[in-house]
Amino acid sequence: MRAPDAVFDLHGQGVAEAASNVERFLQVQARVRRGGTVRLITGRGRLGGGAPIRTRVRTLLKRLQAESRIVRDYVLEESEGSYLVRLKG
Repeated sequence: MRAPDAVFDLHGQGVAEAASNVERFLQVQARVRRGGTVRLITGRGRLGGGAPIRTRVRTLLKRLQAESRIVRDYVLEESEGSYLVRLKG
């Protein structure tokens, strides 16, 4: 995937708030950057505490991809603290 056209950092948000904000962000980006790539910074979670935002965002991305809406594909970056998402064209 290429470098992102836009970045959305979810640090400081609760799980439900982050999921809702990500969906709105992706909807807007899909309209203004058709076929573009965005980065969603979820963080890696606390040591031993899991990564609930990352998990919820992954579930959302899977659903949007399966529904053939907004998301063409996505990848968890090597740092495991962010996703690169390719939007539908």
